[in-house]
Amino acid sequence: MRNIAAILIISIIVIGGALYFLKGEEEQTPTLKILNYSEYMDPEVLTSFEQEYGVKIIYDEYEAAEEAWAKLKAGGGDYDVMIIAHSYVGLAKQMGLLLPLDHDKIPNLVNLDPTIASHPADPNQEYAVPYMWGTTGIAYVSTCVDNPPDTWSTFYNASYLSNYSGKASLLSEFSEVVMTTMLSLGYDPSKPENWNENVLTQVETKLSEIKSYLVGFYGASQYMPALQSEQVCLAQAWSGDVLVVQEENPNVQFINPKDGALFWVDYIVVPKNSAHPDLAYAFINYLLRPEVAAKNVKYVWYASAVKKDLLVQYAEETNDSELLSILENPLVYPPSDTNLVPSPVLTEEMSQQVETIRLHVLGG
Repeated sequence: MRNIAAILIISIIVIGGALYFLKGEEEQTPTLKILNYSEYMDPEVLTSFEQEYGVKIIYDEYEAAEEAWAKLKAGGGDYDVMIIAHSYVGLAKQMGLLLPLDHDKIPNLVNLDPTIASHPADPNQEYAVPYMWGTTGIAYVSTCVDNPPDTWSTFYNASYLSNYSGKASLLSEFSEVVMTTMLSLGYDPSKPENWNENVLTQVETKLSEIKSYLVGFYGASQYMPALQSEQVCLAQAWSGDVLVVQEENPNVQFINPKDGALFWVDYIVVPKNSAHPDLAYAFINYLLRPEVAAKNVKYVWYASAVKKDLLVQYAEETNDSELLSILENPLVYPPSDTNLVPSPVLTEEMSQQVETIRLHVLGG
């Protein structure tokens, strides 16, 4: 009995010591927690960063900008890095939710495209660094849409949508829904004076009129496979997502509407409560390397905030014909005659107006 007891005691000590050692190893490995839109970063980029810096990444995704904004307002959700829509950058700065950026720790800021970097959300990168940019337009499947809409006013017309009842979707990111509905009514959402009670009442009425014809309000992870399988024929969509879907289904097309394609920029920020700010800086600097930006461009099919010339140079040096093709695609880099309407930086009042319309239209 004594021998058995001794063996048990020794076993417990050995197992306990092993667990303590493993726990110690885990604690010694820094962890970087990241929140990003769905389908918006090449997984290999994350793996390569883990290997180069000897860290572990916890990577979470979301569908609509409002989800990330809610987490940021609630304290940042323990995230060290968040990619958020430019529309919420101003509010985040005003409310003191972000860590001021130390430019000395992000030397690759010099690789940013000056036009994208000068966006009014944060033109000096005091709190936010541009990541990707693109447009919001209309996706359609050519095999089930004979007369594709080339304007928001057509897309949001109840009599037109009735032809595709249960086969059309709008974005789950409701600020984009509100702004494109404004465009359909002839109002420019980038002009603050159009965010008035009269216009927003018209927006709510219009959305209530067409809601019954929609299959739902979808994020990228929902509308992309639905378009690919042709379960959805019409969708409010982001340009890069459609280019990815086209690789699997060439019947899917994209239109930048004549009455205005929303032009937006997504930003990388460090929440004020980040536990690993230096690691966050390293990750941001890493994303601004041309070779890393190139990987993300090829994966997400959006225009990078890194200078196009640097990406072209990298593609030519590496004989990357796929990357060159993407960089030359007019849906990635729209032609000069595209009616680009800048998506505004939301104020607290505008954010509340969007939420009020969402609740009235969707309920709950």
